[in-house]
Amino acid sequence: MTRLPHASPKELDLDESRIKQLETRIREWTDGPDAPIPGAAIVIGRHGKILKPIFAGNQGPEKDAEPIRKDGMFLLASITKPIVYMSALKLVEQGMLNLTERVTTYIPDFAAHHKDKIEVQNLFTHTSGLPDMLDNNVELRKANAPLSEFIHGAIYDT
Repeated sequence: MTRLPHASPKELDLDESRIKQLETRIREWTDGPDAPIPGAAIVIGRHGKILKPIFAGNQGPEKDAEPIRKDGMFLLASITKPIVYMSALKLVEQGMLNLTERVTTYIPDFAAHHKDKIEVQNLFTHTSGLPDMLDNNVELRKANAPLSEFIHGAIYDT
């Protein structure tokens, strides 16, 4: 996979003080047990280059949650859909993702419970036949379950 080169704010025509202000704010919002959000990962890109990513806080609200990692996974709520869709289309453009390919090409375990025929495009158009949420969604949310439990449920319980 091709990685975008890192650049300084100046190289990207960005105001360095605004970037520092953003990083400070994100760290304030993710620091400590009473933080309003558990964690965040931010990447800012322009002109084919990116600033050094900002990782702050933890993977989840659990007291023993690991710090945010560069390969960390996040629950995709509706607000992130446009970003995910655009990112996926960039992968399509680069030949790294095929919307008519079966999901199992990229996530082999997804085949559990007869989901082996679902294509990537079915996930994006909500035509996969999968439920819009897990049967135990409310319980998982009330328990502040880690994202791994939601992922496990989506792959193995649906």
